[in-house]
Amino acid sequence: MRGQRRHSRCVPRKRKSHRGEVMSVLANSTAVALARSGSALAIAVASLVASQPAFAQAVTPPPVQDEDVPDAIIVTGSRVSQGNAPVGATAVVLGQEEIAASGNVTIDRVIKELPQVFDLGVSENSRGQAGGSGNITFGNSVNLRGIGPYATLVLIDGHRVVNNSRSTDPSVLPTLGVERVEVVANGASAIYGSDAVAGVVNIIPRRSLDGFEAFARYGFSDDHAFDEWSAGAAGGIRFDRGQFMVAYEHVERSNLNGDERDFFTSNQVPFGGNDYRVTRCNPGTLIAGGTTFALPLNFAAAQAGSLVAGTANRCDALSGQDLIPEQSYDSVNSTGTFEVTDWLEVFYDGFYSKRNFRRLNANPSTRLTVPQTNPFFVRPAGFTGTSYQVDYAFVGPNIPTQESFGSAESYQISPGVRVQLPFDWELEGLFAYGETHDFSGSYTGINNAALNAALTSTNPATAFDPFGGRTSQSVIDGIFNQIFLAPTDGELTFYEVGASGPLFQLPGGEVRMAVGYERQDFTVDLGSARGAPTTPIAFRSFDRTVDSVYGELLVPIFGPDNARPGFQSLEMVAAIRYDSYSDAGDTTNPQFGINWEPFDRLTLRGSYGTSFRAPTIPEIYGNSNNLFVQNYQNPAGGAPLVGVALSGPNLDLGPETAETWSVGADFEPVDDLRLSVTYFDVAYDNQVSANLSNLTILGQEGQFAGTDVILRGAAARAEIQRQIDAGVGVLGAFPGGSLANIDVFVDGRSRNLGKSITRGIDATVNYRMDFGANDVVRLSASGTYLTDYQVAVAPQADLVDQLNIIFQPLKFKARVAANWDHGPFTSRISATHVGGYTNNLVTPNQDVDSYTPVDLSVTYRIGEAFGFDRLNGLELTGEVRNVLDQDPPYVNLAPSGNGSGGYDATAANPVGRFFAVGARVRF
Repeated sequence: MRGQRRHSRCVPRKRKSHRGEVMSVLANSTAVALARSGSALAIAVASLVASQPAFAQAVTPPPVQDEDVPDAIIVTGSRVSQGNAPVGATAVVLGQEEIAASGNVTIDRVIKELPQVFDLGVSENSRGQAGGSGNITFGNSVNLRGIGPYATLVLIDGHRVVNNSRSTDPSVLPTLGVERVEVVANGASAIYGSDAVAGVVNIIPRRSLDGFEAFARYGFSDDHAFDEWSAGAAGGIRFDRGQFMVAYEHVERSNLNGDERDFFTSNQVPFGGNDYRVTRCNPGTLIAGGTTFALPLNFAAAQAGSLVAGTANRCDALSGQDLIPEQSYDSVNSTGTFEVTDWLEVFYDGFYSKRNFRRLNANPSTRLTVPQTNPFFVRPAGFTGTSYQVDYAFVGPNIPTQESFGSAESYQISPGVRVQLPFDWELEGLFAYGETHDFSGSYTGINNAALNAALTSTNPATAFDPFGGRTSQSVIDGIFNQIFLAPTDGELTFYEVGASGPLFQLPGGEVRMAVGYERQDFTVDLGSARGAPTTPIAFRSFDRTVDSVYGELLVPIFGPDNARPGFQSLEMVAAIRYDSYSDAGDTTNPQFGINWEPFDRLTLRGSYGTSFRAPTIPEIYGNSNNLFVQNYQNPAGGAPLVGVALSGPNLDLGPETAETWSVGADFEPVDDLRLSVTYFDVAYDNQVSANLSNLTILGQEGQFAGTDVILRGAAARAEIQRQIDAGVGVLGAFPGGSLANIDVFVDGRSRNLGKSITRGIDATVNYRMDFGANDVVRLSASGTYLTDYQVAVAPQADLVDQLNIIFQPLKFKARVAANWDHGPFTSRISATHVGGYTNNLVTPNQDVDSYTPVDLSVTYRIGEAFGFDRLNGLELTGEVRNVLDQDPPYVNLAPSGNGSGGYDATAANPVGRFFAVGARVRF
């Protein structure tokens, strides 16, 4: 029984004491139950969500009934919850009206507007941070608090979702098919198991729709460099014994190329930064006898005497690269509920999603060696050598475009059964099966063997011309024919059975309990093909099984029947869960929560628990075992040190662990004014890190004391020899051909090494002002202020302050909004603020400015305006995002193939001012 949901009847009727529909993401970790007589509170919560379309809410309610909402509302809670707010923490609720009003075309973009969410790691516009390198399909995930790309659990209707073995993209569901999204920024492994370290995002599919709804929307940047359009439809029916809903959406988004934005440039001197341009251009730079010469276009023998020594051509290394990839989405989801008898109910939810992408990459560049036998060789004046080098970029009308393309396809069906048992207990069973099929590829990689053959060819018909456009097309085609194909197939089978109900009655209320068992069987096939077009795809298959048991107990000490001054309400909840992984060991995690209401309008709360994240399958099994000979930066200065790094699986990799606690208060000093504040603390240990490509690691050698990550001298050589004796291959050559010349060994495999501490404050303010039946103003402000973010690279290493540093969690994020409902008009204005931070990648460090784009939208309800009943469901919307056309703050940062450059893709949007118009119909 998934503690997060109990479905209600779809048509209001007299309810039995054991009925109710409660969906919970477990706010914080546990959350509780209000007696079934609290349904008015649940209805009120829903009406608040519906009444706040411009901004997210903490769960607190005004009393309004919405006929489209079931009689018992799905609210964030726990496995023992009966429909009230969480015990010990709060949940942010994004309702269907808010999702529609946001103008966002996918659910992940709705979630990322929350201040608690950081765009670090798995993101479509940046792959440079932790977790980004594996995001080769340019998907999105949720990173609460910035703690880590895999440390936030994403659920659909309270159960797990099939993914590519790394993270779940919330955009698999169409926006029309979502009832709401509940975000709990608090550890929750005692309820849900792995990944719920920073918190939980629960996407609740729609079950309340009784009718038809459709929309179409088109938007474009004011320079027409980027546009998107979307359309969708949803239909639902609610009848006496159940409901059915199906929704479909299609989204098209163009690419945004970096050449369209002035701030994405290598020459940042005009902005006060560095000149990051390179000499590998077209025309390129000739290097002969240690002297550089800027080459003219179509360099020929007649121009040999015109070359100027000491000159070089300079250009943008990443010219032509996309900042945002082109994408298209097709998604459909469906829900159904049917009451077979008075004691038996069946239900299901399911979805299918396919996302295609295409991203233009920068043109490749390299340093070519051109021998004098090349028919296009031109000898500079005074040069007597037999070959020289040319810094060159493969750019030209006959050079194929470098692009990545692929798709992410997934589906899942989750049927279940709910049985009412004696003594007011309820049994729920769920089965889920899903598959995911990801693919990323390119077909125009450089064939180095063919390139070298063309450079050394003496025949103009088969030679490569590095000075102009005289290379034959057949030679070019033979050079740019290397493939890279990376399919990933995942399969999830999920079973759960659980029971919940009352144990006995206390003066403060009913003591309730929930217990259950879960099993996950997950299989992933990781494929790869790199090389000639005929290279077959080689797959590696891995299996994982997880068995889990859990329990949760709600104890109300004070309640309506025994309330007294200072104790209007006091309730506690405790939960515990045991998870056993076939490949990552066992873990047990408890959680405790308390809510204390000393007087009306004030609730004090607190929670404590432990959480964990099981390592992903790619983290455990990694790449094949190899020893890489590579140059390490010498911290003492001078020539690099030649060392050897080990790659491959680490079967001893264990789960990351965390200890989380929070305290907070919810206060309503006057009607319609609601204040909420939470202080949180997350101590995260055993974090997985890998150092295979960390060529500056010797500068941190002291931080790895007590580990065997870095070995020196005889110990290093002994470990390398041990690996060789075990059959591990060596890639590269030892200096002088002898292992005796190696002095450094680095274990580059994934290891449980890191730790971090994150502390901060969440705060929200919501205020509603009624000036009449059709004249309402709603104001909202929410923000997250981090007080600490400290990181250590190894267990014995010192914690280092990384707060408010580029590519790390930022100190302050906030969002403010105002809604004005005035007759047939609804106008909305909002602003998202990202505080300034430090760019420590340059010397001296740079202070990066804050970023505060302002959005404006207006909705006009046609039927309400003209009194036409038949048009009551028709509305038109106009929207302007980034009204002031604010550019991203300048960041002194070299352009990167993984995103950013002149700006920070993790903290700012490169699109600029964006206009959108849309129409929506409901009936």
